[in-house]
Amino acid sequence: MGFEEVNELEQLKKLMKKSKSLLISFFLFLFFDIVLFIYLQKNQLFMFSLTKNDEMIPNSLITDIFSFFFYTIILVAIIVFSIFLVLTLKKVYNTNISTYKKVLNTADIFNIVPIFLFVAIIVNGFFVSLAQVDGESMAPTFCDNDTVIIVYNDDFITNDIMIVKWDDHFLIKRVVGLPGDELIVNETGVYINGTLVESYLPVGYQEFNDIIPDGYYFVLGDNREHSLDSRVISLIGKEDVLGEVIYNMTNGTCE
Repeated sequence: MGFEEVNELEQLKKLMKKSKSLLISFFLFLFFDIVLFIYLQKNQLFMFSLTKNDEMIPNSLITDIFSFFFYTIILVAIIVFSIFLVLTLKKVYNTNISTYKKVLNTADIFNIVPIFLFVAIIVNGFFVSLAQVDGESMAPTFCDNDTVIIVYNDDFITNDIMIVKWDDHFLIKRVVGLPGDELIVNETGVYINGTLVESYLPVGYQEFNDIIPDGYYFVLGDNREHSLDSRVISLIGKEDVLGEVIYNMTNGTCE
């Protein structure tokens, strides 16, 4: 066996070793991605849910476009690696190292896709999400169709903006009363620790005269005369809080 043949054989062994590592990495991360997808499908702030329904918070056009392109890239990556797997197993490159290198370089580029998806799922599933405001109950702070950034949080202070679920509806409201605050709701208005915070009371308001218990919040919409909030639906339990709104990406103009 000549020197060139030995050198070529060594190159082929290295390429085969790298290809196996790439294949293992790709399909391992793809497996973790699928497991996380299944686990997070019921997360109501999960942007990558495959089945959108009334149980999911309204996502914006931005997230829909992002999801579409991301799914397309994932599909292309799976096809590329499936072909790469078949060709590697059949060892069709044994006689053409230059072709092997080109395909391997292409596979190397697509190998980052499931890793990036894994990071995106972790971030969106456990830390940050996007959603679209539906309605004018928080005007002028948030307008209809505004896109907001939400962080998963269960520790709130007065004036924080939270996303809550009530009777299969998702509401964006401002925290006015905290656990331990003295809350009075009567015909004259809403009082927190003896201070009048709102005089307007909608039809069907619920009277209250007690300390807000631990794990509950009193919330109001900024557009007080057109808001379904704690004046009618009473206190919001911590288990119904989905997250905190920290930023308005669009800053639309309320009509």
